[in-house]
Amino acid sequence: LAGSQNAFITKLNSLGSALIYSTFLGGDNSDLGNSIAIDGEGNAYVAGLVSSPNFPVTPGAFQTELIENANAFVTKLNSTGSALVYSTYLGSLAEALGIAVDSSHNAYVTGFTGEGFPTTPGAFQTEIAGNNNAFVTKLNTTGTDLVYSTYLGGANFDQGQSIAVDGAGHAYITGFARSSNFPTTPNAFQRTLNGAFNAFITKLNPKGSALVYSTYLGGSEGDQGNSIGIDASGNAYVTGFTNSFDFPVTPNAFQAILPANAQNAFFTKINPTGSLLDYSTYLGGSEEDSGNGIAVGAIDVYITGTTSSANFPVTAGAFQRQFGGTTDAFV
Repeated sequence: LAGSQNAFITKLNSLGSALIYSTFLGGDNSDLGNSIAIDGEGNAYVAGLVSSPNFPVTPGAFQTELIENANAFVTKLNSTGSALVYSTYLGSLAEALGIAVDSSHNAYVTGFTGEGFPTTPGAFQTEIAGNNNAFVTKLNTTGTDLVYSTYLGGANFDQGQSIAVDGAGHAYITGFARSSNFPTTPNAFQRTLNGAFNAFITKLNPKGSALVYSTYLGGSEGDQGNSIGIDASGNAYVTGFTNSFDFPVTPNAFQAILPANAQNAFFTKINPTGSLLDYSTYLGGSEEDSGNGIAVGAIDVYITGTTSSANFPVTAGAFQRQFGGTTDAFV
């Protein structure tokens, strides 16, 4: 351990019985790993928050010095966990919360940032619109330059939580928007901010220069998208949490009603044009529940998160049917 708090990267074997590798990642201050992605060769891409001026960066990296007191970072670790392929600071007063990688080994990062974040010519939004906006950045395969980088937001506080990328290079982002002028597109499912903050779902074109679609998702209270996945047809799947009794749910949804005074997870599938919900449901009990991660398989979709509800919906024969403590994980 190099400082008060370091990121770490650990690879377990397929049985969960031994470490293939495990390493600290950080400098002499506080550094956090927030998201991880893997390419086809087993290289690990990590993004997070760094406040160490001696965080390990590589020669020729896009940004080799800490700016202000807190930056995002993006690090690529080789398949054996023994060396950095590249490692770079990113921005100033920024935090990376989600990362994805495409088949060509470009890394896509989202999070939130203040002024001074690096953007590229021709990007969708080259200037910050509020105090803090989301950002979407595509790094080249060597971590030495930006393919594109753009703000994404309006006049208030907007934050990207998770990102996914399809085979054509479209980036899909979810998070939350407090801005009533967060950028949305014509024919989007929801073009108006309904509450104090709503989730959003945005699809960027492969050049990062235009929105394919962008929509709010939420009701009259607070809603946040925490994780996004996509299928081969371009449908996006989002999970997060909602406090809204009028969160948009679809007919015949698994759970159509939010229990009184509760916060539930939600699970939503939106069509490839961002104009229609294929399905949308609450998921939770009478206390506080949140969907934090999602993975899309060939047939099924997998969600994980946290629950404080003793009556969270469980299935017959499930591994653990009884609530175990103050807060439990769920799958």
